[in-house]
Amino acid sequence: MSDNKKDQKPITDQPPFLGSWKNIYWLLMGNLAVLILLFYLFTRHFS
Repeated sequence: MSDNKKDQKPITDQPPFLGSWKNIYWLLMGNLAVLILLFYLFTRHFS
């Protein structure tokens, strides 16, 4: 039986855009904040 752990390469996936996963998470949090604000304003305007 061979030792598979020594044959495996470490996983270093990079996101397809923005350079790092941290930047993608910031983009998603900003998007969420904008959506919450827009829905709040929409609700206030039409209530």
